[in-house]
Amino acid sequence: MKKLAVILTVILLLSLGCGAALTACTDVRVDDDGTIVAGGVRYKIDGQFATVVGYDKDYGRRLKILNEIEDEELGIEAEVTIIAENAFAGADIDQIEFDDDFERLTIYPNAFAGSTVKDLEDFPYTNVTLMDNALAGMSELTVISVRGDSTERGCYYIRETDGGLYGVGEDGKVTLYLIPAAKQASNTYTIVADIVAPGAFSCNKSINTVYVESNVTRICAGAFAGVKMSNVYFRDGTAEVFVEEGAFEVDKDMRFYVSANSVEVLDHWIKLSDGEQLETLSGLIHPIGCTMSTPHVHGLSEENAPATSIEGISYEVTDASHYRIRIGDTEYVLQYLFTSYTK
Repeated sequence: MKKLAVILTVILLLSLGCGAALTACTDVRVDDDGTIVAGGVRYKIDGQFATVVGYDKDYGRRLKILNEIEDEELGIEAEVTIIAENAFAGADIDQIEFDDDFERLTIYPNAFAGSTVKDLEDFPYTNVTLMDNALAGMSELTVISVRGDSTERGCYYIRETDGGLYGVGEDGKVTLYLIPAAKQASNTYTIVADIVAPGAFSCNKSINTVYVESNVTRICAGAFAGVKMSNVYFRDGTAEVFVEEGAFEVDKDMRFYVSANSVEVLDHWIKLSDGEQLETLSGLIHPIGCTMSTPHVHGLSEENAPATSIEGISYEVTDASHYRIRIGDTEYVLQYLFTSYTK
């Protein structure tokens, strides 16, 4: 009986030691700079709200972001509502886990940029606002999981086929927010979401060819930041997709292929490359089916070529089938080729 009494006493003391739900069990302390450190994550308290502002470099390689900070001795009871810009930037850690039941959480740009995080675990499935590039810059991320499994409006979910994080807006449109950069994948990818968010493919080293399906309505600036692309194919019906300036990091070897079987449709795409939507250094807009490997231009007729204006690029008709094109300080003579093709 005496032994049992001792065991019960120890259990009681342990339970009391935890105090409030997130106190001693998560090692809450006040640091020299006035921030609160709990479970290796650093918070700034402002009244009833808390912001994640950094981390304890000496804590370990696995951290957990709490949904509230509560400590009776320190007189703290605050709801975690923000993960600040660059909060975990450059962090040398393996895993960040999210607590459950966030009432509202906003993640600011580049919150995890440059970190070595490989696993974002139990990402909240709802009540989260992602600022542009909130999840960008994690070059070693291999997996992200979501707490819950819902494709209802206002919810986030993981698509099994690619491991990407998707969200459903209140308008029902699906946004692709993140493809884990270090996930082993094919070098081709087919976009099926309505919208591709900034930083969605940030730092991806595998993908070099993308197919854009006909339901896609917008590819946001910075969607492919840090990704060296070779080919982007726009499927049938995507002539009206809005490609924001800076969506792709374009170089002279990159090509955009469009499903077009007339000069008029190709001309539409050429006009998108004037810097307002599709920023290209080479202006190489091709029909799907083009197999030419040497530099050339599609979609410009002899009548409208002199009037075509693309920043940094000028066209001049030399004869019925050739144009002189200047890209920066380099001048090329390119053959004008346009033929219909079988899709």
